Amino acid sequence: MNKLKTLLVLNGEKVNNTTILKLRDESDFILSADGGTDYCIQLGIIPDLVIGDLDSISPETLDILQEKKVPINIFPVKKDKTDSQLSIEYLIDRGAKEITIVGAIGSRIDHSLANILLLKTIKDRGVKGKIVHNNNTIYLIDDELILDKKNGYFVSIIPIEPKGALVSLKGFEYDLSKARIAFASTLGISNFIKDNKGYIKIYEGECLVVISKD
Repeated sequence: MNKLKTLLVLNGEKVNNTTILKLRDESDFILSADGGTDYCIQLGIIPDLVIGDLDSISPETLDILQEKKVPINIFPVKKDKTDSQLSIEYLIDRGAKEITIVGAIGSRIDHSLANILLLKTIKDRGVKGKIVHNNNTIYLIDDELILDKKNGYFVSIIPIEPKGALVSLKGFEYDLSKARIAFASTLGISNFIKDNKGYIKIYEGECLVVISKD
């Protein structure tokens, strides 16, 4: 595949149409996982590949995929990995450099948490990853991230390791200088960028960075 920017559409809550169509236009390759394919077809997005056990794709969508000759990688319903993980591994194994995921968050908190933590799988393989979900964008980093100021948006830093994380923040309402954020603490919640850009640097540990608005 050797595509730089990829879009992965999962079967969680839909993002607004403007957002996903913009992501489509910015992507070199689109992969939909199972029921996420229905969402794609409803918006006129033809994925380059479909992965899943096909237990939540409508017959009408399957007919369109066949008509458009879209390849489908079918997996059994009973398996050790979710369609989300199988899709991410496929993209990484075939040279993706960036993976943007939509539909990762939904009514099943177990699936939502698992999908968020799959950002670690992406990062550990040297690929850039993020989840886009309406009022939220989620990254997982262990180095640096520069963010543009967005009025009305909060930025939260959440360590995912028991040792916590050593973090510096610059350009924020609440800056930090090599401060330790403990695991399972709320020190890093609901900050916001006051300058034109916000600079995040992680010296130790790994952190979710969540950009959100009410």
